[in-house]
Amino acid sequence: MLDNSDGALSPNPEREPVYSSTSIQERRKRILSEARHMIAKKGIDGFSIRTLCKNADVAQRTLYNAFHSKDRLIALAIREAYEDVNRHLMYRTSPETLEGIVDRLIAVNTRNFKARNYTKAVVSLYFSPNISTDIWDALRGMVFLNLRQWLNRLQRDGGLQDWVDVEEAAGDFANLEYATINDWAVGRLSDEDYVRRLVMVVLSHTIGITAGPAREEALAMARTIRESGELPSFPKPVFKPDAAGD
Repeated sequence: MLDNSDGALSPNPEREPVYSSTSIQERRKRILSEARHMIAKKGIDGFSIRTLCKNADVAQRTLYNAFHSKDRLIALAIREAYEDVNRHLMYRTSPETLEGIVDRLIAVNTRNFKARNYTKAVVSLYFSPNISTDIWDALRGMVFLNLRQWLNRLQRDGGLQDWVDVEEAAGDFANLEYATINDWAVGRLSDEDYVRRLVMVVLSHTIGITAGPAREEALAMARTIRESGELPSFPKPVFKPDAAGD
């Protein structure tokens, strides 16, 4: 069964987190907020620690004590932005179904059109040969969040081929998704082809690892998309603002 960990990333693996001080918490929030702003505006190619520290009014030593490295700070900022969006969305489809997976895939990646710099930053880190394992796991965990319930349900109900290892299958989904997203981010896939191609990649892998009705469902969806040229449509997610006082 797929691990239930959420890919949480420690701000600094060499230091125990200390959150007793309000000033420390506020400084950390300020750094992350400025990092998110800079990534959205300039991407990671134009990301300067010196500029960030100036804008956030913190010393570089303070930043590195809090976040250990530039890559870790960027990964945490990306993860925070991703979670901020998703915790406010309530989908109308079940995360334990193929429809639910495709619904979320379309919704998340359609939003990437408005966050191209964020998307480039994610794939740049994911495919970096120098990225630390825990940062890479945290980025991969962003894909696992949408896969976990579905893959576990398929395994429980006998919907997977008997040779499939769920952890390996989940990792393959993540690699395939990020590779396709990277092709779009660097201009190899057009905006028009991007989301459709991503959905077809996921369906193709699904067809290969599933059995019985689960495989037939994936085949039918892939054939419909190929023949019609249209992606399936789903009810729009409901936006849920934070409760008062959160």
